[in-house]
Amino acid sequence: MGVSMKRMKISNAMNASKQSQVNISLVFNYLRENLSANRSRIAEDLGLSIPAVSRAVDFLEETNRITPLKDSNSSARRGTPVYAINEGFGYIIAIDLFQNFSTAVIVDYSVHIKSRLKGFHSNSSQDIKRDLFKMIDSSIDQYKSESPSSEGGLKAIGIGVPAVVNQTTDKLQMVYYESMKEVQLREVIENRYGVPVFVENICSLSAFAEKKKMKEASPQTLIFVEIGNCIGSGILLDGKVYRGNGFAGEIGYSLIGLEHTGYLGRKKDYLENNASLSALRQNILRELACGVDSSLAGIYKEDKESITPELIFRDAAKGDSLCRNEIAEILNFFIPALHNMIVMLNPEVIILGGDICFLPEIDNLFVKPIKESLSRSLPFPIPEIGISTLGSEAGILGAAALAVDSLLLEEFPYLSTTV
Repeated sequence: MGVSMKRMKISNAMNASKQSQVNISLVFNYLRENLSANRSRIAEDLGLSIPAVSRAVDFLEETNRITPLKDSNSSARRGTPVYAINEGFGYIIAIDLFQNFSTAVIVDYSVHIKSRLKGFHSNSSQDIKRDLFKMIDSSIDQYKSESPSSEGGLKAIGIGVPAVVNQTTDKLQMVYYESMKEVQLREVIENRYGVPVFVENICSLSAFAEKKKMKEASPQTLIFVEIGNCIGSGILLDGKVYRGNGFAGEIGYSLIGLEHTGYLGRKKDYLENNASLSALRQNILRELACGVDSSLAGIYKEDKESITPELIFRDAAKGDSLCRNEIAEILNFFIPALHNMIVMLNPEVIILGGDICFLPEIDNLFVKPIKESLSRSLPFPIPEIGISTLGSEAGILGAAALAVDSLLLEEFPYLSTTV
């Protein structure tokens, strides 16, 4: 994912034509990030003169990129209209193929969700191309039905996949779902819909979305770690996705101890088999089967399938020894893997996302012990570590942001450091 819009400080050392192009880009991207504003506000926030902003606004309005809001407040009646991105300019579809049920959303150029559609079960699809086409077609039909006045068409599609995307061949590698093997998603979807298609690893997209959410305070070095029934990560270095030789971020393959080399080829990666939420649940069930005392023992006897990570964290928060001990056990595997990533990459921020976001007392039971352990073991300040506030939306919002930024990169490449 090579999207790199240029954040720049306003400079007078440009010729008039170049400065005009820069100003147009700055104003357009300002409105993307800030939804709406009048010319005076844009000029003040960007540090541009009002005449310079007016020329940029006039060009963008003439080319239908932006439009004055029809119902803007009294400022419009005083002759200072408020402008926003023209929704008739078109829309983007973003798709998450990682969740149990695939999801498609339609967004505008400010990455605001306009429509949402629940799709097919990603893991059990017998024909991923057919099911994707059906979901995209249904998304378009639903959006047109919900927004009949929208004049713009489909401009791009962004897709998040639980796989490594080969940047040369577009093939998916190390796929999480068997249904996605041997499918070149970008090519088949571009051929059908005739718009640019951007396919990226879902954890990398989640990292991208988290950075976008932070706006002007966004870090240049960020790690997003997905923790659910599987474990993966996305890495941003210098604000861009870092892939190494193609497979960077596969934290699920981290090993603890030389004796575990050769683990490759088993059903799950080493870290996933020892530190995921499914591993936590299996450990609890094993101990309950052995008669270990716990507040979950009664539930186990009645219906062991109803014991979930949510129940485990709930009872751990209430002081249940078994639940607390087993959470500590998965941390014994997870913390060394995270420690090694920090030593190698020294990120500014680490975001923990995935199913873990929704667990009770996650900060006290999971994040706090991680911070305390890392503070004791690292000779330098630990990065900021927190739970994703985007939750299950991170991947699909990242797919949308990637598609929008990639689509606009050539025409509007500049952002301001003052935005």
